[in-house]
Amino acid sequence: MQKIGIKIIDLSEATPKNIAQALQSFIIEGDYSIPSIIHQMQNEKIIELDVSKEENMPEFISTMEEFDEEEIGYELYAFVEEKWEERELESFDLNRTPEWQLMSIGLVVVGYFVMAFFEIFAIYDWYTIKYEWGSIISAVGAVVTAVIPVVGSLFAYWSATELWQWNSYFALFLYFWYYLPIVLLLLYSIFWIIKLFYGDRWYRFRHSEFN
Repeated sequence: MQKIGIKIIDLSEATPKNIAQALQSFIIEGDYSIPSIIHQMQNEKIIELDVSKEENMPEFISTMEEFDEEEIGYELYAFVEEKWEERELESFDLNRTPEWQLMSIGLVVVGYFVMAFFEIFAIYDWYTIKYEWGSIISAVGAVVTAVIPVVGSLFAYWSATELWQWNSYFALFLYFWYYLPIVLLLLYSIFWIIKLFYGDRWYRFRHSEFN
């Protein structure tokens, strides 16, 4: 969690309430009410924000970009050695993608191709025995089929259950389990997009839930 201070300069051509609402979702400690934020802006005080690198840094960057587009004057500060120091936006840790997300995506990709490798053997048998294709054509077809999402798993499942006489539940689990992390990542991405656009409402809901 980064402590970032912001001072709004010259509110004459801006709408204080809109700015306050944009900043509200980044205030965790202290008074986060709209009137309080507007009062601090009008007196050009430094407003303390709590910006998580993993959760809302992209949202914070987007907010600052909107301020720039609307020509809203502001100064940013970093809390260093118990005091505020003025900084540029680029000086903060602007990593838009959390490390755990990058690692998760990497593991999912590696896991996907590892499973595709094992599916090749089942699909190869399906082509050679079921369709009576030649070895080379079956091998090429098995590799191509194995890397196609869902299709590769289906062919491997059919081969394992019909040709190898595997238990259907075991084969289903073996060839489809690795889609679960992919689905979870997709759901998280959807959740993140919703939170990005409705950050203010999400913060107020979360705050009221714990208080």
